[in-house]
Amino acid sequence: MKLSRTKLDIALAKAGLCSYKQLAQRLGCSSQNLSVIISRGRCTAATAAKLAKALNVSVDKITELE
Repeated sequence: MKLSRTKLDIALAKAGLCSYKQLAQRLGCSSQNLSVIISRGRCTAATAAKLAKALNVSVDKITELE
């Protein structure tokens, strides 16, 4: 799935998180791993679902149409 950096930033702010480091902690992964996922801009559907759940949004709120 293609991630939208802008949508991720908006969801991060709405979730009350100040950084991707805090998001990584919620996900239970390292901040380096999360950085790679975001930099790549793509991830599996399962990873997108985990990100969305951690941000308390639906998957379509953080992804773009391909």
